Amino acid sequence: MGLFVKICGICSGSDLGQISAFQPDALGFIQWEKSKRYVDPKKVGQWKTPTGIKRVGVFVNPSEDELIRAAELARFDVLQLHGISNDWTINFDPFAGLELWRALSPKELSSQSSFTGFDRFLLDSYDPKTIGGTGETCDWNQARELVQSSEIPILLAGGLSPDNVSSAIQQVQPWGVDVSSGVEIEPGLKDIAKVEAFITACRPS
Repeated sequence: MGLFVKICGICSGSDLGQISAFQPDALGFIQWEKSKRYVDPKKVGQWKTPTGIKRVGVFVNPSEDELIRAAELARFDVLQLHGISNDWTINFDPFAGLELWRALSPKELSSQSSFTGFDRFLLDSYDPKTIGGTGETCDWNQARELVQSSEIPILLAGGLSPDNVSSAIQQVQPWGVDVSSGVEIEPGLKDIAKVEAFITACRPS
């Protein structure tokens, strides 16, 4: 498999349809109501995505009930978790078949000897007021070291764009990449040309 590409912060059926035509590996839908990119899980559930494109729900310190409700309504394949504590636990029975991803800054991941129960890590820059979509890159040197040492595949996020993603991939060598603000006109509205350019840069012929 080649580099995994996730386009996050999808807020409309129109953007979803146009972006799906470029065949990213995953689309992300923000489930944190304080975000400008928040979209109701009922609405997400009404949108169709082509077979093979993962539907990722992005949550901030959610309750188990919140996860269950959103996963059912929006038909998520992946639950991406931000802002959870290191002793966070979940009853896996209601989430059988779903992937769990944990978002961390490189500093957070490097400071812990191990994290269990997660299928993927997402390395992102950190801003306590804005979870994801900050437009700021994380420490690529530290990210590369973590990619090399982690047994769990890592996606690189934070400040990526069509202009810098090739350099990021070359330097960090991640399992995948994740972009939101770097392909937007404004929060919640994607620049479709930039999305296409980003995916093309991730998958050079």
